[in-house]
Amino acid sequence: MIHIEFLLEEPSTEAVLQILIPKMMPESATFACHVLGGKKTLLKELPNRLQGYTSWLPSNWRIIVLVDRDEEDCKRLKARLEKLCHTAGLIYLENCRWY
Repeated sequence: MIHIEFLLEEPSTEAVLQILIPKMMPESATFACHVLGGKKTLLKELPNRLQGYTSWLPSNWRIIVLVDRDEEDCKRLKARLEKLCHTAGLIYLENCRWY
């Protein structure tokens, strides 16, 4: 069984995921959405949150961070997120099956 933690910046994203994710994942999979209150807050809290996961994250759990690009350069934003994962000691996976 897989579990996915979604770290989000907006309640509207959570509303969409609550509808879409159950249709995309096996019935045995579980997920949770955590709205962190805007892009600025999400990016500020993300290092501590990711570091917290490293101390207890089960092998069947995945973390997905969804953040709007807004006007930011998407390659810079992606590099920033990758660096946060690496610094926290988490493995960054791209283009992979998540369940």
